[in-house]
Order: sequence, then structure tokens, then C-alpha cells
Amino acid sequence: MTDGSVEDRAPEPASTQLRVWALIALLAGAATFLQTVVLTDVGILPSGQPRFWLLLAAGFVVAELCVVHLTVKQEAISFAFAEVPWVLGLFLVAPEDLISARIAGGAAVLIWHRRQSAVKLAFNLAQFWLGAVAAMAVWRVALGGAELFSMRSWLAAAASAIVIEMVAALAITAVITLRSTRSDAPRLALTLALGTGTAASAANACFALIALDVIRMDWRGLWAVVVLAAFLFLAQRAHVTLLRRHDAMEGLHTFTRRVGSTDLHLEAVAHEVLTGVRELLEVETVVLHLTTPAASWTCDSTGISPYAPPETLPTPSSGSRRARGQQVQALTVLLHGDTEPVGALTVSGRLGEVGGLQLADLRLLEAAAGHAAVGLHNARLADQLRAQAAANEHQALHDALTGLPNRLLFDRVSTAVLADHPQAAVLLLDLDRFKEVNDTLGHAAGDAVLRVVGERLRHLLVDAACVARLGGDEFAVVLAGAGPEAAQDCARRIATALSTPVAVLGVTLAVDASIGVALASGYGGDVADLLRQADVAMYEAKGLHGGIAVYSPDRDHNSAQRLSLAADLRAGIANGELVLAYQPKAHTADGAVHSVEALVRWQSPVRGMVPPDEFIGVAEQTGLIGPLTEWVLVTALAQCRRWLDAGLELSVAVNLSPRTLHDPAFVTRLGVLLDQAGVPAAWLILEVTEGALMSDPERAVEVLWQLRRAGVRLSIDDLGVGYSSLTYLKRLPVQEVKIDRSFVTRMVDDADDEAIVAAVVQLAHRLGMTVVAEGVEDERTWVRLRQLGADAAQGYWLSRPVPAAEIAPWLQRWSAGGSAVSVPRMRSVPSLGA
Repeated sequence: MTDGSVEDRAPEPASTQLRVWALIALLAGAATFLQTVVLTDVGILPSGQPRFWLLLAAGFVVAELCVVHLTVKQEAISFAFAEVPWVLGLFLVAPEDLISARIAGGAAVLIWHRRQSAVKLAFNLAQFWLGAVAAMAVWRVALGGAELFSMRSWLAAAASAIVIEMVAALAITAVITLRSTRSDAPRLALTLALGTGTAASAANACFALIALDVIRMDWRGLWAVVVLAAFLFLAQRAHVTLLRRHDAMEGLHTFTRRVGSTDLHLEAVAHEVLTGVRELLEVETVVLHLTTPAASWTCDSTGISPYAPPETLPTPSSGSRRARGQQVQALTVLLHGDTEPVGALTVSGRLGEVGGLQLADLRLLEAAAGHAAVGLHNARLADQLRAQAAANEHQALHDALTGLPNRLLFDRVSTAVLADHPQAAVLLLDLDRFKEVNDTLGHAAGDAVLRVVGERLRHLLVDAACVARLGGDEFAVVLAGAGPEAAQDCARRIATALSTPVAVLGVTLAVDASIGVALASGYGGDVADLLRQADVAMYEAKGLHGGIAVYSPDRDHNSAQRLSLAADLRAGIANGELVLAYQPKAHTADGAVHSVEALVRWQSPVRGMVPPDEFIGVAEQTGLIGPLTEWVLVTALAQCRRWLDAGLELSVAVNLSPRTLHDPAFVTRLGVLLDQAGVPAAWLILEVTEGALMSDPERAVEVLWQLRRAGVRLSIDDLGVGYSSLTYLKRLPVQEVKIDRSFVTRMVDDADDEAIVAAVVQLAHRLGMTVVAEGVEDERTWVRLRQLGADAAQGYWLSRPVPAAEIAPWLQRWSAGGSAVSVPRMRSVPSLGA
């Protein structure tokens, strides 16, 4: 006989309960129909004998108490010996008495012993009733007109018992289908009921027929039947217990394999432990508590969800022998670590309403907990290793001070951006006057400023592909899909965000940055190329005293070609590939020549003649300007000494670069060179550009005064093309100014240029300076300069720059020509560059 147990511990939706009650009504309605229609006027023995009815009802009570329970998912299927009193009743009492005794005996056990809920009680009574009525109908049809104690009656009784089992199986399968969320539960229930249940019902029916035959022969032999029944019941219980143990060991093996094969992630292993323990012990709820790290989860029919962790671990359940046979609703075991418990497992609510948790379940839970503790411990170690690896990787890819990506991560991200986006931009920003913060307030203040800048960039550029600190006070940004306008707009937003003052150590500091922009769609290249281009643009912006600059190759003094040129220039200085050409300067009043300007030329064996405007800038950028200037001075002074020794009183003019002018050791070194060459300081003219003076006016004025006191003559070259005010002239200890050729060459035909030249001449004379005009290309310009009062002139009309050996012959030809106005233009030498 099979009894369906509907689990009702977990709340159910109202719709599910309504469907179950509808099923109960359907079962009761079918039973009513069969009993009133099919079984009318059926009766083999007279009814209304209370003694036999009470004995039969008691038999059903005993049979329902002596059951073997199997649980399928959330349903309990109980295999009882109810077929024995049923078969006996078929032969001993009327159908109405048998059906009522079956319902009464079952109801007594369900109400007082199992204490079932209303829905379970109604369901079981309805399926008892329908099963009994259907079985009685089969008994009547199968028996037909045969004798009561014949072979046909035996078969009819067995068929009747089997029908009861089949009706119960179908009813249980139906209610499982309505209540279970698992698709395999109905199939398993039906398989158990129609397979194992049908076979048990047939066996029980045969045993009842044997007992009936014994009673017919001699009722005193009934004790042997009772002993045999007790033996069969105990054997069946022992067999079921053995099957359960086997299933438990197999389930434990499966659980261990599942936990061991799970990916070593703590949460994944915890979830596998929860589901595995729930299936292994067939319980409603499993709760897992962990102390390291503190976390808790619960698993029930609705799935796995977080659980509020307890302040202390639950008290474990006792495993003493006195607990044998006792049933409880919950069990707790500890998860033991190396030295102390690391967590606890709690299970509660046996699936199915039959029975609770026993000592065997505690032993099984303890075994599962041991394997779970190992799996969780390994997963926790793996998580710690992954976390440490992630921390190490984060540390290797991020700046420790600001938390921003470092150069390595910036290169990775930027490479990926350039691979995926044809348009991209790299911004490089450098804080202005940051060294002053470190020098004045200390490095702690500088670090605080860097942290503030990093935080502002992080919040401002949330859409940027990467914002990184490259080192020092340099930060870089890569923008995916950004064109020129978007890149410059981003740079302006950065400048605005950084302009807000920063409070550090009680001091409010203004933070400005110079920002260089390089575009991938502009001049292309990889990440390194774009960073170099942005660096060039950033230094251009810094030269403009803050602001934003976009990279342009016209202002790039650091290209690979220039680096190669610098290497060749270094070798050229060492190998004597440089030469000097000299361009005379003549007085406009009488044409007398008292000085020449030394101009350097590079005759490279590989590159040929290299113009000075190609390699002078490279020398400035690479630091070669110092050796180059010293070579020019040494060579020019040696030539001046030779001219003096030959009776030619010619002073030599040499151009100074801004770097040389600002070199604190230059004045001392120049004195040494003058002494070595044996040339008085007055025979050397040093020409400095207006731009060199204005880059650091205070330092420039100081150095010029030192040179003036040393006896060197000073000249300002290219006056008028810079951005200084002429009022600076009155502060400078110079004796000469040179008007740039851009004003002189067109002055005869351009009234504005002539006005500028006239103004410079008048101003310089008022300040006690002589005036030299460059770029004299024709006689009309020469004459007009003399009329305006210019003191001297130089240009191609007089002579191109020539080697030192041609100066003396040129002077002879120049002197033989008479006055400057009537002197014809001399034969020009091959051009060596301006």
C-alpha cells in the first residue's frame, strides 16, 4: 500500500493550494460516483457486524503504523501492509464495511500519529476512498459468479490489492506534479509506486491469502502467520535500511567528487556544498556559516541566497549513543580547520512529513562536513592566492601614490585603443613650478599635490580610456575616438579643473599644467611615438609659460633624423669637419673694414655641406652647442691672432646661443680661451640674439655685464624680430645693435621698413651704440643706410661669407675700388649659406 505525503513546511502560492484542493475534490467525486453507481447492491457477507468491523479497522491501523518510508524530492512514499487486512476483509465482511474500515483506520493513524495538516489529511483520505472503491469494483468484476474460495477469487483479490496501489500511485504523481518545481519528480514517484509499490502490494496480497487459508483450516495456526509477518516486516525494514546506507555512501561519494571537482572559488564551492548536502540528507533547508571570511548562505527549495551571519557559531548537535532512535528537526556540525573551526553546517526539515533527523543523519552530515571543510579550505586558499596575485598585478600596473595606472598599464591600454580606433589622442601634462613646491614645502607637500591632481583627473575623465601617472609630475591621458577638437576640449577641461587652488599644509597653492596633445590621425605612430610627440608639444606649451599645444613636426627638434644628425655632428666636431667662413662688415661713411663675422659651416663626408640652420638647432637641443661654441671661439680667436700678426687689424664677431649665455662657467672659460689665443678681449665681439636675452633677462644682463667688464665687445643680433621692448636696450651693456635683414632688404622700396630702420638708428645713437645693418643686397640700400646714419653694413653686395684665406685678397680688391659708393660688386665666392 502506498501513502502520499504532501510536504507543507514551506509556504506555497495560493494558486498551488487551490489546484491541490481541486485534485482532492476530483478524487472524492470519483469515489462517490463509483460507490453509488458501480457498487450498488454488492455484498458477499452480510454487513452490520461491529465485531468484525472493529477488528478490521484495527488491522488497518496496525498496517499503517508498520510502514517503510521512501522520500522522492519533497514527497514521502510510504509502503505499508494495508493489503493484508484489505484482502482478508474481501472475504470476511461486506463491501461497505470494508471500505469504511479502510478509511477509518487510515484516518486514525493520519490524525493521531502523523498529525497531518488538513490538506494532507483530505488528500490521503480521498485517495484511500477512491482506491478502496475502485479495488472493490475490480474484485466484483474479476470474481464474477465464481466460488468465494477458489483460484479465481484469489486472483481477483490480488488484482484488487494491486488496483489500490495503482490508484494511490496515480494520485501521488498528480499532487507531486502540481507542487514540485522539478520536472523529474513525477516520473520518479510514478516509477517507485508502479514498480516497487505494485510488487509489494502483490506480495502482501499473497501473504494475506495464505493467512486466510490458514484461518479457514485452523485459526490456532494464526500465530505462525503473525510471526512470519513480523519477520517479513523486520526483514523489509532491514533491507530498506541497508539500501539507505548504500545510497548514503554513494551519495557521499558523489558529494565528495562534486565538491572536489568544483572550480576553486570559495563561493562556488560553498554553493556546491549547500546543494550537495541538501540532496544527500534530503532536507528542506541547509545553512552554511563561515568565519574566515565571514559569510553565510542558505539553501532551500527556492535556491541559494545570502544569510545573515551569526555572531558566534551554532552549537553542534550531540552524537552520543543516547541519541540513537531520537528524531530532531535540525542538526548542526562544525567545519574543522587546522587549529579551530572555520564554520558550521546546519540542516533542518526532513523532506516528506514522515520521520525526522536521526543519529545516522548526524553521522552522514559529519562525514560530509569533513569533505566540505577540505574543499572550502582549499577554495579559500585559492581565493587568497588569486587576491594576492591580483593585488600584485594591481601594484605592478598602478602608481602607489595616486592609485592611477602607471606607464606599463598605460602602454597596454593605449596599444589596444590604437588597434581598435583609427582616431585617438594622447595628452601629456606636466605641472608647472612643481619643483618649487618640493623645494619650499618638502616632498610631503608635493605628494599631497600629486594626489589631489590624480583625484581630479580621475573624476573629470571618467570617459577616458586611461588616465595614468607616468612619473614625477607627469600625467598622461589616452582618448579613444577623439579628433583634434575633442582632444583640445579635453585639454582645456583639464586645465580648468587643475586651476582651482590646492590647500596643502595650511598653504594655498595654485596648480597649473602645460599640456601637449598628439593625435593618432595626425602623424600616426605607436604609443611610444605619440607619447614623444605629446612630450614635444608639452614642452612647447611650457615654453609659452603654460597652456596647451598640439604636436606639429615643424617644431619637433627630437625626431629620429635629428638624433642621427646630432650623432654625426658630435663626430664631425671631433673629426675636424667644421670650418669657419667670415663675412666682412664695412663702415658706411668711408668703406673701411675693421671686423668680420665668423660663421660656422659643416662639411660632412656623408651628408655633404650642411647649412647651419639645420644643425645649430640640433646642437641646441642635444647639448652639443657648448662644444660647438668652444670650437668656434678657439678657431676664430686663433685666426684673429694670425691676422694681427700679419698686420690686419680685424676684430672677430662670434654668435652666442641662449644656452651658452646662461652658462655660469662661460665667462671664466672665455677668459682662458682669450689668454690661450693671446688675443685682447677688445678684439672679440659677441653677438647675442634678442630672444636669448628675453628668455631669462635678469641672468642675461648679469652675464653681459661680466663680459663687458672683461673687455669683450657686445652686440645684439637680429634686433626687431623678437618680442622684447626696445626699452630693454637702456639696461643692456652692449656697444652695438644689428638691424635684421628683414627690415633692411626692402627698405628702399618699403617706407615702413625704412621708418623702422631710421627709428632704430636714432634710438641706438641716443643710447651711445653703433648700428650695423644686415642684408645689404645692392648699392641703393648701402647709400640709403649711409644717409640714415647707420654706422656699418654687411651683406652680399659687399661680400658673401668667405674662407679665412680669401679675406686678405678681398680687402685688397675692396680698398683698390675707392669709396664704397663707387666700388663695383666683387666676384662672389661659392655660397656656404647665410
